[in-house]
Amino acid sequence: FANAFTFQYSKRPGTPAATMDGQIPKAVVQERYERLVALQDEISWAENKRQVGRTLEVLVAEGEGRKDDATARLSGRAPDNRLVHFDRPETPVRPGDIVTTEITYAAPHHLLAEGPPRNVRPTKAGDAWQRRTTQPTDKPTVLLGMPKLGAPADPAPATDACCGD
Repeated sequence: FANAFTFQYSKRPGTPAATMDGQIPKAVVQERYERLVALQDEISWAENKRQVGRTLEVLVAEGEGRKDDATARLSGRAPDNRLVHFDRPETPVRPGDIVTTEITYAAPHHLLAEGPPRNVRPTKAGDAWQRRTTQPTDKPTVLLGMPKLGAPADPAPATDACCGD
């Protein structure tokens, strides 16, 4: 595999697996996990090195690269979900658009395409991102998360009526 999502299972109270015989000691689990991650890193790096010189289409993402602003790059995902960092093109590009890039460098967990993308293909997803970020909305947006506590911004006007009078 070019990459693998791996983790250590932990006992879940109330599940049959939590009390099964033959539990593996935590130290053994940790050692096996570290060996697995090291092996997968080697495989990932070898697979990524095979991408150098190839031309890939990349779906431009928003916020994928932690250093995008500092490096003047953008990031996205190749068709097989590999993370690709690429130089910002002169043509505006939006999250959701597709760029065609040539891979110039490989690391275990990402690919790099130095030089301008060969092509920028606008998409409907890019159009939707642009509408969402540039057009004012008439409707209040639905926000998920913790409710805000405190006094309302505009308190209700005081009335003389009480309890349905």
